[in-house]
Amino acid sequence: MSEINLKKNISFTTVAQAITMLTAFVVNWFLARFLGPDLRGRYVYLFTVNSVVWMLFDLGVSKSFMYSLQREKADPRALYSLTLVTFGVSILVSLLIFGFFSDSILGGAEYHPVVIIALALYIAMFLMHNRQKVISIGMNEIKDYSLQLMLPSILFMVLILPLFWTFKQSFRMESSFLLYALTMFIVISIFHVRIVKQTSFKFIWDKVLIKSSYIMGFRAFLSEYMLIMMTRVDMLILKHLSSFADLGVYALAINFVDIINVTSNMIGIVILNKFAALNDDNASLEILRKVFVLMIMFNVVCIVGMAVLGPFVINFMYTNEYIGAYKAFMYMVPAIFGLTLGSLFNTFLWSKGFPVFTIVAPFIATAIKSLISYLIIPIYGYNGAAISSSIVYPLWFLILLVWYFTTHKESKIGSLITRKEDFIDLYQIVQSVFNKIRGNNESNIYQ
Repeated sequence: MSEINLKKNISFTTVAQAITMLTAFVVNWFLARFLGPDLRGRYVYLFTVNSVVWMLFDLGVSKSFMYSLQREKADPRALYSLTLVTFGVSILVSLLIFGFFSDSILGGAEYHPVVIIALALYIAMFLMHNRQKVISIGMNEIKDYSLQLMLPSILFMVLILPLFWTFKQSFRMESSFLLYALTMFIVISIFHVRIVKQTSFKFIWDKVLIKSSYIMGFRAFLSEYMLIMMTRVDMLILKHLSSFADLGVYALAINFVDIINVTSNMIGIVILNKFAALNDDNASLEILRKVFVLMIMFNVVCIVGMAVLGPFVINFMYTNEYIGAYKAFMYMVPAIFGLTLGSLFNTFLWSKGFPVFTIVAPFIATAIKSLISYLIIPIYGYNGAAISSSIVYPLWFLILLVWYFTTHKESKIGSLITRKEDFIDLYQIVQSVFNKIRGNNESNIYQ
């Protein structure tokens, strides 16, 4: 396995993420404008359900894969063998669960049976896609990982823009979701062939590795599951207390935040891979400090752009039915900094073996957010949901910082204070990204 070149990996994945963000923006604009708030709310709710359910099938094993590949030098063929078995089992279990409990899971919303079956299959495919991505980055196949980030959005955009108009008008929301499920199937099929070829795959059933993956993964699962609940519980409560139309408007504001946060998550995966290969907290904190600078500057650019252009863009591209999403987004400015920086610091903690407090902190935050949401959503609607996020996400980040630096006396919070050399490194990263965009692979990028 080749040496991890952090700047090279960040530059590749940053380019990939920029392309993904652009295509996702086009697709979300298109569907929001031509489905309308109510149907888009129903469409988005399917993905919200997926974000909650797929992790129950994964049990955090995806996160343990990277640790196993980097720290324990596990055989990727054994990990992919487990992935294939899990994929088959998750299809059967998902179909059974949605066959008997779809009304309860979907909150009584009326979805066509074909959409419910597609959702059951999509959950299993999404799980497969995530494990394939982790195996690629764990093997330091950064180009494959970058393609896996981009392809679902790109392929769906290429298909949905012309095909949307051929869908039966009364079935366009459902057809759009079915097309996305088909897109995910195509992507996982492509990278199944790639991983089989790269690893000279043969089926290996390593019981010791499987046991350790689930033991470690379960802690990661609880941590990540609570993070998902922390970021999505307001949408579930809003849907319960309000309407699909309100959910559709709020989902647009959340989509803008998610576009920013997905960059944090993308960088998080890259540095988790690097941190897993290190055994030096101070060195990890130094890397994290530099990444914080990059993330803060990215956040500021995105927020200023939205503040200046948001009303015009939303009104022109999404119609005035969605204009409330601008105000909701602006209420979430503190949430953006809390969520992105907290996610990166949480990744650093995960690299220490998924400590229990990474479960406790988001659990506390989710409980607080649920309480605040139930109190203020009936008064302020989706703006109340946005306000709850801006209170809770920075609080979650603060809780993580206090816990770590009070329990690890050898580390100092001053390690995260920005320094002059961080801006020099930031310039080199940005320069490297532009070199990649221009196709210049001869830039100097150090490890």
